[in-house]
Amino acid sequence: MHIDDVVTVPVIGKVTAIQDVPKWQETTEASFGGIVAIRFTQPIAFDTDAPLCSLATGFIVDAQRGIILTNRHVVGTGPFVGEAVMHDHEVVEVQALYRDPIHDFGFLKFDPSHIKYMKLVEIPLAPEQARVGIDVRIIGNDAGEKLSILAGSISRIDRNVPEYGHMTYNDLNTFYLQSAAALSGGSSGSPVIDIEGRAVALQAGGRSHEATNFFFPLDRVQRALKLIQDGKPVLRGSIQTRFKYVPFEVAQKLGLPEETEAMVRQVRPHGIGMLMVATLLPGGPGSLAGLEESDVLLRINGDIVTHFVSLEDILDSHIGRTIDVTVVRGGETVEVSVAVQDMCKLTPSRLVTFGGCVVHDLSYQLAYTCALPLRGVFMTTSGDCLPDMDDSQGIIIDRINEHAVSNIDEFVEVLRKIPDHEPTTIVSYTITDIHTKESTMVSLTHQWNQINMYTHNNSTGLWDRTKIKWSPRPTDIKPVNVRLPELTDPRAGKAAKLMQSIVSVFCGFPLSIEGINKPRAADYGVVVDAARGLVVVSRRTVLLSLCDIYITIANSLCIPATLRFMHPEHNFAIIQYDTKRIGDSNICAATLSTKRPQQGDPAYMVTFNRTSNTMCVNTVVSDMWDISITPQFLPHWRCTNTETVHYESKLLSDFRFGLVGDADGCVQCIWMPFMKTHKLDMTAGLPTRYILPALDALRRDEEPQLRRLCIEVEPLSLIAARAGGLSDSRLEEIQHANPDRNMLFIIQRIELLSKAHGVLQDLDIIVSINGKLMLHIDDLNVQYTHDALDLVILRNRSEIHLRVETTAYDGGVNKLVFWSGAIFQAPYMALRQQSSNAPSGVYCTDVASGSPADQYELMASYWITHINGVVTPDLASFEQAVRQCPDRTYARVRIVSFDLEPAVLTVKTCYHYWPTSTLTKDASTESGWRSSNEN
Repeated sequence: MHIDDVVTVPVIGKVTAIQDVPKWQETTEASFGGIVAIRFTQPIAFDTDAPLCSLATGFIVDAQRGIILTNRHVVGTGPFVGEAVMHDHEVVEVQALYRDPIHDFGFLKFDPSHIKYMKLVEIPLAPEQARVGIDVRIIGNDAGEKLSILAGSISRIDRNVPEYGHMTYNDLNTFYLQSAAALSGGSSGSPVIDIEGRAVALQAGGRSHEATNFFFPLDRVQRALKLIQDGKPVLRGSIQTRFKYVPFEVAQKLGLPEETEAMVRQVRPHGIGMLMVATLLPGGPGSLAGLEESDVLLRINGDIVTHFVSLEDILDSHIGRTIDVTVVRGGETVEVSVAVQDMCKLTPSRLVTFGGCVVHDLSYQLAYTCALPLRGVFMTTSGDCLPDMDDSQGIIIDRINEHAVSNIDEFVEVLRKIPDHEPTTIVSYTITDIHTKESTMVSLTHQWNQINMYTHNNSTGLWDRTKIKWSPRPTDIKPVNVRLPELTDPRAGKAAKLMQSIVSVFCGFPLSIEGINKPRAADYGVVVDAARGLVVVSRRTVLLSLCDIYITIANSLCIPATLRFMHPEHNFAIIQYDTKRIGDSNICAATLSTKRPQQGDPAYMVTFNRTSNTMCVNTVVSDMWDISITPQFLPHWRCTNTETVHYESKLLSDFRFGLVGDADGCVQCIWMPFMKTHKLDMTAGLPTRYILPALDALRRDEEPQLRRLCIEVEPLSLIAARAGGLSDSRLEEIQHANPDRNMLFIIQRIELLSKAHGVLQDLDIIVSINGKLMLHIDDLNVQYTHDALDLVILRNRSEIHLRVETTAYDGGVNKLVFWSGAIFQAPYMALRQQSSNAPSGVYCTDVASGSPADQYELMASYWITHINGVVTPDLASFEQAVRQCPDRTYARVRIVSFDLEPAVLTVKTCYHYWPTSTLTKDASTESGWRSSNEN
């Protein structure tokens, strides 16, 4: 655009207004061309800001240079990606130009030449016009509505900074203006305009329940803008001291002499108070110089200072020098010399990510919020690799193993030298409780915990990434002797030996896929082959094949394990540890029973109680029933087609895990958790007969091979079967063959893309399989070893004979594609079970907060059918299509929702923070997964 296209809001009082147009209407209309809506994301957590997508407002303060004023909490202190929507709906990208280290304002920059159809309007800044009682208009993107206009009047111009709460942004060392106006989300960064069309303040925040609004004054904004326009750095000085404005009556209580008050009132006749030292950061210049909390500020360098603007003018102009500060303390005058620091150097400009964790040097803001020394490594989010650390309270890392860390350089240097799987102790405390330190033990791996350093680039406004080399690889294996606890309770009988086969299992999930968004799971497992290191564990613990697994033996030794097998229907997985890591031990592999438990059978459950002591519960089998778990949204794995065992003793409900032995000491079932939802489990006994086929294959050094009919069945009473067409002859045959359980089984779900889909139908009643009546859920297990099955079913009140092919079990997910912050995979088993139609072979399984996918509402549970008009029937075609999308351009994404509603979305790529990559299962790699190169 040309400079001729730039106009400035006219000062309405100096022109002749149209008589029949109210003055406010003319003023607001003249401002519209200078106010923009800001759509932005903060892609990486930083300081107190979580990753997010949001809307805000800004206004043009320099049309020639393309400078927009908005709030600091919009620009953010960390990575920022945004665009501005002009009044005529032209859209232009914006970059972070400047954010004040402490005050709630910042500047964005855009290229004015990209605006082709509208004259840009500059809104002049007039901080001196902010006075009590004047009427103002707040024009902005209130509640997501473009250019909402709200009226108000300024009621205060000298209130202290509003306090928005703990672990969030709070300003300091400035006055705020106050008004009665009810604004909501999206209005941040709006200009507060007087009747002459001048911006007298910047909308910053408010309390909606009180209809109170807070405006930031523009004195420091005007100074910063002038420096930027002149090509000079915006220098900000600090003595690491927070001041508070107190009225004279409070200053008197603090010891301000009457004659001093009189002198100050004479020099500052319009003032009603003075500045008081509220917070001193330990080890900061103010503290070291001898200032104390409740000191009343009188002079700096001989000049009386009672206002924040004059205070900051002095600090900003004395960086690297000392100032003479005079305060009143308990009626006495105290003089000190204080060194002034560069505040910009106190503001973190780097961050480190690893395994979803984000750390950086402790920020000035958090330090003064909690009166902490300005040093330490702050963890803004603990991610998936440190799920036990509660980042909501603000974590400061104090030590890693024996190494103290006081900044991120020391943190990275220690972290990068930790070997894979090495137990690592992280000592930390929270900013709200510096007295209590906590120790967390973790084990990290290269595969999921790449260390990245992001550094703010002043010229581009971006944060540039550098990959940190992680070394060394795992250390040599040194076997460790371990002794498992023994059960001495004589009531356990031969089952007491089973205690020496129980180990703890921890499973971490680096990615949220297949409807699972838990970062970790932990429970017990049972060693079933000590020579090979095979352990059986619940699928409630090993939820995904993409995971890190660790086994803890006797609370003494933690070693990595690998996943060998996950059963697609029964609630168990088999994992394996390296037996070379274990020296002398009393580990005893449990013997699994092949018998089906019967009602009244004696049972001896050995387990650990809540204090980790061994114990035994003697009981008897009370019942067996087929498990039924209600499907959830989003679809995730559920145990199906499985009989569970239940016991007479109510004590078993107090335990999540136990080995239930028979009189011979063999395990008849494993008492374990079954997943219902992410937060809710049920416990029941899994008969060990389900485990033996897969275990026997692994013992033969073979991979278990399964075929599946890919159906989910539930018991059906015979009266319901008769209503469905069961003949009297069949009824008599079934009752004679199974006198203790009068039931058949009905098909509830058939997996999409299976060979049975389209042959069998929902609500078909299975009468027989391969010529044998299906009277028990175990009769369905024949599916695992046959290429095809001969079924007799009831459909529409008639018996039908069908030959149905089975489908080979593929072991689950084998490839993931990452694009624009979303994860895509082929339809997985739980999804295929709960869907009636598969619009595509590409399914969005997770979306990261603050990503382009999040911003443009591409959601988990969407099927992807086209990218820019190109059909994407599978992951390979989808990957090829998205890799053709240029950076910072819009891609048209045709989706179909889980409920089969089609739509087209547009997603703007941002490869700087969200590159395209893939993760493919590869047995030849150490972790079992191979990453592709990023674009």
